[in-house]
Amino acid sequence: MLRDTLQHLVESAIDSLIVSGQLPEAARLPVELTDTKNPDHGDYACNFALVATKKAGVPPRQIAEMLSSSLLASDAEHSTPFSAIEVAGPGFLNLRLKPEFVASYVEKVLELGITLPNAQGKASAKFKTSDLNGRINVEFVSVNPNGPITVGSGRGAAFGDALVRVFKAAGYPVDPEYYINDGVNSQQMKLFAESVKSYALDEPFPENGYKGEYVKAVAIDVTRLFRSEDLKTKPVGWWQARSQELMIVRQREDLATFGVSFDTWFSEQSMHNSGLVTKSLEKLKANGSADDECYRAEVVREGKEDRIERKPEECGPLWLRSTKYGDDKDRVLLRSDGRPAYIAGDVAYMESKLGQRGYEKAYIILGPDHHGYIPRMNAVCRALGYPQERFEIIIFQIVRFLKDGKPAPMRKRDGNIYELRDLIDEIGLNAAPNSGKEEQQRIGRDVARFFYLMRSHDTHMDFDIDLATKQSDENPVFYVQYAHARICSVLAKAAEAGFSGDQVPAAETHHLLIHPREVALIKKILDLPMEVARCAKDYGVHRLTTYAVELARTYHHFYDACRVIQSDQPELTQARIALCQAAAIGLKASFELLGISAPERMDREAPPVA
Repeated sequence: MLRDTLQHLVESAIDSLIVSGQLPEAARLPVELTDTKNPDHGDYACNFALVATKKAGVPPRQIAEMLSSSLLASDAEHSTPFSAIEVAGPGFLNLRLKPEFVASYVEKVLELGITLPNAQGKASAKFKTSDLNGRINVEFVSVNPNGPITVGSGRGAAFGDALVRVFKAAGYPVDPEYYINDGVNSQQMKLFAESVKSYALDEPFPENGYKGEYVKAVAIDVTRLFRSEDLKTKPVGWWQARSQELMIVRQREDLATFGVSFDTWFSEQSMHNSGLVTKSLEKLKANGSADDECYRAEVVREGKEDRIERKPEECGPLWLRSTKYGDDKDRVLLRSDGRPAYIAGDVAYMESKLGQRGYEKAYIILGPDHHGYIPRMNAVCRALGYPQERFEIIIFQIVRFLKDGKPAPMRKRDGNIYELRDLIDEIGLNAAPNSGKEEQQRIGRDVARFFYLMRSHDTHMDFDIDLATKQSDENPVFYVQYAHARICSVLAKAAEAGFSGDQVPAAETHHLLIHPREVALIKKILDLPMEVARCAKDYGVHRLTTYAVELARTYHHFYDACRVIQSDQPELTQARIALCQAAAIGLKASFELLGISAPERMDREAPPVA
């Protein structure tokens, strides 16, 4: 919006200087506008002169002076936004805007919204950050169906879902996907099924079996749902199918409570059943990326290469020659007994995404213990004949939980796994002890998602549970949501006083919004599209939490300095009502990107009676 307009004006001024011969064609370089470090220096700064000086062969201050003159000449001709333009330092341009020009954007926010999605959920193409035009696949969470969604996976769930929302807001068609590791040959799944069966039938527990209340819960559900059947006669395969089905239901429910949904739940076993695994391996053999020769290994001893034969158990009937594509070693695709190795499913899954289903790009979001997957999966992509730029793995780092300022091992007192549902329940119960279950889950979900997203995905983060349960301005979630609730309260009081936002068009009153706090609020509202574009480019969705806090803070500063409802100044009141509505749109849009709610009322609850 505002930044786009200013950037267009600067680019047009540069074009004029090039056409007039004052700058060479080589000076046609990208333009970047940034906030000034000190508001006294203006609204925005531009470093074009410093960037272009080498290409132009002209001193930076001279370029800045020419650009300033060109912009002000255009301003005089068309009455556009600048009240002043100053050349500072070695060649920075400091741009000062007319307050009424900034205020004119309030009407546009009320008319168009702020992230600019259309009815189909596709935003303007100008917010796209690459040349991708086809559909994008984003796979995340994908916990094996032999356990619940843990608090560790919660960070990947929050990050992946927020990234999908950002991609959609930026104009990309996106399909979020969950990969179900349900291969019938999985030893993990067989052991899980045997563990469930032992609980259900009170049989001896398998060695190294899965323990915990979630396994018992699945066992109880099996006996409850299939009580009329003779469970003792059922084979392990039957138990595996039922156990993983019930665990997936539990995972779906927990993710839904967390505000995460997927367009596709993709079954690994479906690729074996359809023959896609076999077809994909045949493709690798046909293009020379896989073969059945058991190569000898090279070992360096005392500075000399010594070739030794691989051990029989290290050989398989089919190898992926992934070292051709940058992997650190070749990978067995089929084991010696003919069973496909895990990577065979990865190969077929890549072929499904980029080949069969034709996604232009596929992302996988994985936890910190999966760095080794990057070179091998990149090798799989290239071995299948697809360009590397069509596939990318994004790694998120670990999260450490704190209580009383100290690291807290996330285990229940009875030793059971502390699940994502437990975190949501704990936060909600402690933050709102007198509320109902549904409201507590809303609070727990909002806080958990926001806290998970407060740090960049590629850095370690601390999750302060004590802070998360506070209903005060110290809690950033409470702080940003209270700003929205405050706006709703102001608008309700304005209606009671006889004012409504649609009495006078914003275009007729925006010229009154010239107070520095009003201008600052409008500019901050208009920054959201820029933040969306940046997040879509480098996946830094943590900026959205920072933006929400900054917007809330800017609104609170406006509220403290500019009384909204003034019966003796109806036009100013209408203008400020419109600004409040625009701020609510900006806050709610940022909340939607983060996947948190926008409450219209927030009450501080009394602490529970000891």
